[in-house]
Amino acid sequence: MKAIGMQLDEILNDARAGTGLPDPAADTWREGLEILLRDHNKADSLTERGAAMMKSRYTDALATRMRVDDFIRNHPHITNVPVKRPVFILGIPRSGTTMVSYLLDADPANRSLLKWEAYNVVPPAAPGALRTDPRCLAEKVKDERIIKGNPTGAAQHFEAGDGPTECVHLLAQDFKSMMYAVLSTTPTYHDWILFCDMASAFVHRRRVLQTLQSTNPGRWVLKMPSDSVFIRTLFAVFPDAKVIWTHRDPYAAFASSMSMRGHSRKIFNKDADIDYMRERFPLQLALHLSRPLELSRERPGDIYHLYYNDLVGDPVAEMRKVYAWLGDPWTEPAEAGMGAWLAQNPKGRFGQHRYSLSQWGLQRRELEPYFSDYLRVHPVADKAAEQR
Repeated sequence: MKAIGMQLDEILNDARAGTGLPDPAADTWREGLEILLRDHNKADSLTERGAAMMKSRYTDALATRMRVDDFIRNHPHITNVPVKRPVFILGIPRSGTTMVSYLLDADPANRSLLKWEAYNVVPPAAPGALRTDPRCLAEKVKDERIIKGNPTGAAQHFEAGDGPTECVHLLAQDFKSMMYAVLSTTPTYHDWILFCDMASAFVHRRRVLQTLQSTNPGRWVLKMPSDSVFIRTLFAVFPDAKVIWTHRDPYAAFASSMSMRGHSRKIFNKDADIDYMRERFPLQLALHLSRPLELSRERPGDIYHLYYNDLVGDPVAEMRKVYAWLGDPWTEPAEAGMGAWLAQNPKGRFGQHRYSLSQWGLQRRELEPYFSDYLRVHPVADKAAEQR
C-alpha cells in the first residue's frame, strides 16, 4: 500500500475550503505541483506522516498564493511601488549566507523577509509591528520547542521565528522551489527545477515583497542560496539588484549540505535515500557555482565576492567592506546591532555540526570535475584538507 495518496484536486479543494477564495489568478503553479505528485506516487518514498506533512505544506503554499492574489486584487496600487535596489545573498549552500543575512538584518536600516512573514504574508504587519504582530509572537513560541525537539537540526541550521528566512518559501507558492527538490525523492522535479523557466515564481516573489513593504517599507536584503542557480531570472525580474556571493571551500560546503539535507529528509521519508542524494546533488550544487560564475563575468559591478574564511575571521570588518561597496553609510546602530547578534549567537550555540564526505561514501576526487572551473577563478579549497 502506498503511503502517499495525494491528488492535486484534493489539495486545491482543501486550499479553497481553508481560504474561501477563488483559485490563483494564474495557473503557473500547476505544472510544478503535478510533477511533484507524479514523482511522489512513483517513488513511494514518503512515510505516512511525511506524506501528511508534505500535503499540508502544498496546501498551505497554495492557500497563501490565493490570499496574496486576493489582497492584491483589493489593493492593486501596491504593485505600482517598485522593489528598489534589493540586495540578494546567494552562494553554494553552507557557505555563510545565513550569517550574512542575520548580520545585515541586525541593521535597522535593512528590511529582511522574516520567517513568520513567509508563512503569513497577508495581511502584512501593521506599520512598526514586524516583531510584535501576534503571528510573529506565535512563531517565536515554537522556537524553544523546535530546538528541544530537533537538537541535531538546530545545530545544523536554526532560524528564529522573528529572524530572516529564505525566499524558497515564496517561490514554493508557485511550486518552483529548490526546497521541494531536496526534501524527498522527486527525480523529475529535481531535474526540471534546474532548467525550467523560473520567471513566474520570481514575479510572484516580487508581488509578495510589494505586499509586505506596503506597510513596512525598507531596502530589502534577501537570502536564498538557490538564487545562484536562477541568477539570470533574478536580474531579469530585479534589474537594479545587487548580489553578495559567498565563497567557501566547495568540498566542505558539499559535505555540510549533504549532512543537513540527509537529516531533513529523514523527517519525511522512509530513509534518506543516500544513493539518490549522491546521484542528484553534485550537479545541483555545481550549478550553484557555475551559473553565478558565468554571470559575474557579464555583470562584475553588480556582484560582491565575500569569502567565508574572511567572514568568520572578522564579521564586522567584512560587513564594513560590503557597505562601502554598496555605497551605504556605516552607522553606529548597524555596528551595535551586528555586535549584539554576534555576542548572542556564538559558533556552536546549539551544538557542533560534524560532517565529512566519507560519511556519504564519497571521495574528494570524485567531486573535482564539478568544482574545477569554479576553483580556477576562486581558489578557496582547503589544500591542507584530507584528500578523501
